[in-house]
Amino acid sequence: MSTKAAYCKIFGLSETASKDEIRRAYRKLAMKYHPDKNSDPKAHQVFIDLAEAYDILMNDRLETKSTDRKIRKEKTFEERKKEAEIRYKQQKAKEEQEQNFYFQKLTSGKKWNVFKKMAYFAALFSFLLLLEPILPTHVENHTITHYSYIYNGFFGGEVIYFKTEKELNLFIKNPHLTFCSTNPELTIERSWIFYNPLRVWSKNSYLKSPYETDFSVNTAFPVIPLLLLLPIFTLYFKRQSLYFTFAYFFSFYFIGGIFIYFILSQDRWIHFLSLGIL
Repeated sequence: MSTKAAYCKIFGLSETASKDEIRRAYRKLAMKYHPDKNSDPKAHQVFIDLAEAYDILMNDRLETKSTDRKIRKEKTFEERKKEAEIRYKQQKAKEEQEQNFYFQKLTSGKKWNVFKKMAYFAALFSFLLLLEPILPTHVENHTITHYSYIYNGFFGGEVIYFKTEKELNLFIKNPHLTFCSTNPELTIERSWIFYNPLRVWSKNSYLKSPYETDFSVNTAFPVIPLLLLLPIFTLYFKRQSLYFTFAYFFSFYFIGGIFIYFILSQDRWIHFLSLGIL
């Protein structure tokens, strides 16, 4: 067994282990066998071995086994224990410094400013979406120009897709078989601010009850408004933690993508600026 393989074995790793893998293994095992947390004398020896192996592997100064044994004999157990604790504290301080630097980088600069603006706008849109159910609605007349059947809706069941002469794309739940072929004239109820389709009536159909829309903001209500609130919560509850980092990236890329698609589709940005007048 090579000298490196012997040192890596202390961490339960193979000789091909990377420095990142060694660092993670050391952090985990050093906390487990640290004298302040483990009073077993054998644990103290393991802690010393971990520190010495970590120092050698991370600084690329592999020793021969005979030289390594000679150095150990020249030092007392207490000296080696003290050195191990110093190395542990130095490593811990280094990691904290790196984490502080990463956190500062994450919460500053142009990207962070973009995230803050997106968080405020997403929160405003969320509030308006939650407000829409109590606002008046728009009622419009449309004519179907294209349609096709889909058999798997958002919550199952038959769904039909159609497009109108006003370039409106809609999905309707459980339509009648002759809905589009014999009744192309529609009345569509839409929300006040963002003009989200809510219900659809066929003008010439003998069925007077409305059809519900599918694959829409209304279908997923209130999931989308609540998702749009995540960036603002992430902004105001920022902490130097793994949870914040995950929430930040999830909000920036996933929620940000949903938000951009939402405001750009169906001319919602125009409806927003005009507060539903246009």
